[in-house]
Amino acid sequence: MGFWGYLLNNKRNNYKACWLFIGFFLFYLVNNYPFIMYMKHNTADLAGYSPFYGVPFMLNLFNFDPSMYYGFGNTSIIHPFINFLSGPFTFISKYLSGNLFFLVIQSVINALSVVMIYYYLRKSDTNNTLPLLFAAFFGVSSYNIFTAMIPDSYPYAQFVIILSVLYLQYCRTHAKTDILPNASLALVNFAVTSTNIVPFIGAIFFNMFDRRDKKAFQKFIFIILSFLLMVAIVTLLQLIFFRGQSWINNWIQSLNNGGFSYVSVFSFSQHWKAVYMLVISPVLTPDITLIDPGIVAFTTDLMRPYPFYVHIIGFTFIVLAGLGFIKGIKSKESWLLATYILFAIVLHIIVGYGLAAFKYDLYLYAGHFLFAFFLLSARFIMQINHGFLRKALVGVVLMFVLTTISNNIIKHVEALNYIEESYVGLKNANAVKK
Repeated sequence: MGFWGYLLNNKRNNYKACWLFIGFFLFYLVNNYPFIMYMKHNTADLAGYSPFYGVPFMLNLFNFDPSMYYGFGNTSIIHPFINFLSGPFTFISKYLSGNLFFLVIQSVINALSVVMIYYYLRKSDTNNTLPLLFAAFFGVSSYNIFTAMIPDSYPYAQFVIILSVLYLQYCRTHAKTDILPNASLALVNFAVTSTNIVPFIGAIFFNMFDRRDKKAFQKFIFIILSFLLMVAIVTLLQLIFFRGQSWINNWIQSLNNGGFSYVSVFSFSQHWKAVYMLVISPVLTPDITLIDPGIVAFTTDLMRPYPFYVHIIGFTFIVLAGLGFIKGIKSKESWLLATYILFAIVLHIIVGYGLAAFKYDLYLYAGHFLFAFFLLSARFIMQINHGFLRKALVGVVLMFVLTTISNNIIKHVEALNYIEESYVGLKNANAVKK
């Protein structure tokens, strides 16, 4: 059975997946449409403050960069082949309502990510309740709402990562690892965000690991070599199609501008709220504040205390994921999922990537690992055999979902109101200076 046959072999599951897709596609559209209309109706006022080179998306939220508007020249070692996507999208968006085009495309992408979370969990459980519940929990998370609107690479990266993990589940279930599909997924992970190749290669390794199978390591090496060959071929095509412009031409400059300049040493006293910015705020939308009027940067308001329910939901969520890893510590699946979280800890806390711009937020990086918290949490509850305890935890998660969706809808509206008020304040302040 092929991957798509494995995924779509149950009609009832497919119907539920379709409803999930439709529901979350509309959810992202409805919640983000007011932001799009605000930018459309206030273009002249916003353009003078935008740090984004005159592109139509002019809101500087959580340090996201509307890089999907940067066209065919959008190449760097951090996003090596993203211009194969951003180039056509930039061109098409000029004729299809700009920001609204990206809202539709990325609402589709994030809704599909929700569907893949459902399928992944459905393949692990005989009951539909937990797969639907955790898919919904993931879907209503703050990160998925905002990234459905902001034309950055992160929703595309998250989609590719979840698709890759779902494919690895198929390989694990059928005890097979084909070289070409895995190498191709490695290429796509690298293409969107180069650092994502590290956890994906780690995930492949854990998925294949078997002390009794000496050929497994040999196949693992062939996957890596095939991936490197594909990178070389696509780089050559990039040089040909884009007149000598490629990620290899400016990799040193890219590292200095978008890599090393973002690195700082972790200090607990200064950066202890990183756990909120990286894990909790991407689930429950925080209050935002304007921290830099020069580039009109809206970020998490770290000075304002979090509501009590944010602490409860956030840390319970983290603990459930930790318990999910511990309970399944002998399984390939747990190590595979933990790879994404562990790499995020190494990259953002130990290496300190992003800490140099800590005040501008770490929220945006969550797309590379947040899904693993949901899957590990769900897997923990699925493995509980005690009926009452399992039902009790399902009830708790249901309350978390209802609280999260309420919080995120309200905070989303408040965020737009705050943005509107901030721009009015800036405009009035400039008028007084003149």
